[in-house]
Amino acid sequence: MSVRFLMGRPTAAVAALLLAACARATPTPAPAPSAPAQAQPVQQPPITVSPPPEPTPLPSADTARADWHRLDYDADRVLGVGSERAIRELLAGRQPQREVVVAVIDGGVDTAHTFLRTRLWRNTREIAGNGRDDDRNGYTDDVSGWNYMVTPTGGAVGAETFEVTRLYAACRGGAAGRGIARPAAARCDSIAEQYLEKSAEVQGTLGQIRSIERVLTQVSTALEPAVGAPLTRAKVQGFAPANAQQEQAKRTWLQLDANGLGTDAIAEAKKAYENQATFGLDTAYYPRAANAAGSADVTGPDASHGTHVAGIIGAERNPANAVMGISPNVRIMAVRAVPDGDERDEDVARAIRYAVDNGAQIINMSFGKGFSPGKAAVDSAVRYADEKGVLLVHAAGNDGENNDVVPSYPTPTLGNGSRARLWLEVGASSWKNTAQLATSFSNYGKQQVDLFAPGESILSTVPGGGVKREDGTSMAAPVVSGVAALLLTYFPKLTPADVRDIIVQSVRTFPDAVVTLPGGEGQRVPFAALSRTGGLIDAYAAVKLALQRESLRP
Repeated sequence: MSVRFLMGRPTAAVAALLLAACARATPTPAPAPSAPAQAQPVQQPPITVSPPPEPTPLPSADTARADWHRLDYDADRVLGVGSERAIRELLAGRQPQREVVVAVIDGGVDTAHTFLRTRLWRNTREIAGNGRDDDRNGYTDDVSGWNYMVTPTGGAVGAETFEVTRLYAACRGGAAGRGIARPAAARCDSIAEQYLEKSAEVQGTLGQIRSIERVLTQVSTALEPAVGAPLTRAKVQGFAPANAQQEQAKRTWLQLDANGLGTDAIAEAKKAYENQATFGLDTAYYPRAANAAGSADVTGPDASHGTHVAGIIGAERNPANAVMGISPNVRIMAVRAVPDGDERDEDVARAIRYAVDNGAQIINMSFGKGFSPGKAAVDSAVRYADEKGVLLVHAAGNDGENNDVVPSYPTPTLGNGSRARLWLEVGASSWKNTAQLATSFSNYGKQQVDLFAPGESILSTVPGGGVKREDGTSMAAPVVSGVAALLLTYFPKLTPADVRDIIVQSVRTFPDAVVTLPGGEGQRVPFAALSRTGGLIDAYAAVKLALQRESLRP
């Protein structure tokens, strides 16, 4: 289980997950810290439940194939999108007809990664490193994109506050609320409650992580003298315990490992939640330079998330590489607007406009938050992208929530009640079987979420030249962006609006599939009830539909 997966879940749910793993692993676990304060559950609209069908049999495996999200359900019996089959069969003999620019608004992209560096967008009108705005677009040296988050000393912002922290600070005159109008007194009372709940959840989860860390340290210490360091699953499985203590240590270690709770994952999760406790909740923390335009540093202090997203879309398609992007002929434009914390609305708005003005045809947005005090500015930028014909692809969120009831900002529904025309809201699907098609963490919504796409155990690029598996709707959105880019590059007469229509009309549906409601208490619901289309993106069917439309054009 990756840290991003842990961080993508509601904080209280992470605590429950960690406790459950610990309880399964140790018959007598150490006492855990008090459970974090819980918000009152939001009343969900009723969903009609039908009897569950038998799960569709798929190849048995403990882990997904490295390329599962690109495989085909009919040909490979894997619940991927069928992009490889589409390229191999339907597009055989064809060559990409144009390059497609996909803007990745995120926390940064590793521009030196071997699998990405040849696929990066280049602003050919700008001369790198000369300290001048050669193309007069308002951005100096923006060769690969732009970073909207800088510190007073000119560095790239890393850690940031939560939006609820900023609102709470605005109510109380704290520095973190700078630039936000003070909410009304009644709303400040509600914000204070939510801030305190968030604080209790973060601190509680951090306590649970530390408890698991202590358990893992204890069992590792018991095993290493006999098994040898470093511990691996194969070595521990093959170890014959000499006494009851070693037997329990073996069982505990294997249970933790099966839940993805290894040394590295726990260390990353601990660091992440320590940062949330230190910076995310600090009402006096304001890391930003006032009125700064930004910088050309599109990598930033931690480009792990954005690099993973970029690789899913357009990593170099070389069979010798550990991963390949979904689409050939893609150029990745890196636009840095997402910190370690909640993104600021003004940065999101400026990032969208930058991407549109500099030629992006698709904008991937794998981020979200629960508050949006500057929604009007974001909505204005979304309308601008709509007017210019640019497709926006947004991750639905990882809180197991109904987006029809609990918004994850930015949203396709604008302030005036209208819906963005060129927007795809994406939930995350699993590779396992149709009974587990919706991941346990994905947000959903019959009105707000358009479709689902692979978002669990996705292998892609990470900084330093490596690859890693990650989970989240953050991974599902770039799968959709990659399919959209595939259509645009092979069918040059299609517009982004055409591509959106084709994707929506060609989804694979599962009329009899009944899944566990994400974030629920085991409630079973039709998969079709979780999104507007009720389906899973299908690149193979989308390419077939594009070919049909092409044959009908004069």
